[in-house]
Amino acid sequence: MTKNVLTYNPRNPSEFPNWKFEHFDVEYDAESQSVWMNYKASSPPYYQLQTLTDMADVRESLRGLFEAGATEVWPIRYFVHGSNRIGVFNLGGDLATFSAAIRNHDRDTLLHYAYACIDVIYGLASSFELPIVTVSAVHGQCLAGGFESALTADFIIAENGAKLGVPEVAFNTFPGMGAVTLLTRRLGTAQAHEIISDGKVYSGAEMYELGAVDVLAPDGCIREQTKSWMLEGGKERWSRRRALAEARRRFFPVTYEELIRITELWTDCSYAIAEQDIRHMERLVSAQKRMSSRSAGAPLEQPTTGAKKRELSSHG
Repeated sequence: MTKNVLTYNPRNPSEFPNWKFEHFDVEYDAESQSVWMNYKASSPPYYQLQTLTDMADVRESLRGLFEAGATEVWPIRYFVHGSNRIGVFNLGGDLATFSAAIRNHDRDTLLHYAYACIDVIYGLASSFELPIVTVSAVHGQCLAGGFESALTADFIIAENGAKLGVPEVAFNTFPGMGAVTLLTRRLGTAQAHEIISDGKVYSGAEMYELGAVDVLAPDGCIREQTKSWMLEGGKERWSRRRALAEARRRFFPVTYEELIRITELWTDCSYAIAEQDIRHMERLVSAQKRMSSRSAGAPLEQPTTGAKKRELSSHG
């Protein structure tokens, strides 16, 4: 039941780590043996279709790197999903596309976008089907589809003051690109339902207490804390983390079919929202555009102190 709508353009393994993407900075850190995929500071802080295409191309490029045997030269243990924007991880879906499609009674455009999201989300949730550990390194605002993409990682590291949530209830729809599945797997049905239905935006510290975040970082320290966490315990700790993540995938699987069924429900629900909800969505489009102009630049890095984490009893 594959609903492929994206055309992939994987980069040449011989050009790694100097791959170029329109919306992402990709870098390799030799010390932690990690690949970082960071939203560019200049990129819109929401998922345009090209952003999704870039994410799929990063995935396919990494698969090609492994298939070519290039990891003997560039060993990779971790994949980090982060952001080089000040104060923003990602704000979620392209509301301009959503609102225009709904107004124009263009269900096909809405569904095409939804299928593209699931292509990306499923790849992330399955760790690209590669022998790696995936990490979301979250600072600033991480909302709606941005939070859904962060939830796909094996482990989530977030700054205390990060803002995470799925506020789609504000325009009488629900998060349809993975939150239902991913929050339920992490927190259980009741807690997932509460987070989705109340639309509240939580701090990183609050999400840590709920169990959705695995490691807390002091504000301004997300990059250093993420690297420090990856270096803990060397290869042995990485191997243990990977085994734990794989065990969760096997016994609490996230299937492509489930994600597709839910995103089709989201399409139907969003397509039927009322005029007042469309207007509210259009007001948020303006907010997304204002945020685009404010978030250029790279987040400041400070010495890492006071990090809080769970050990391997549950989260690694």
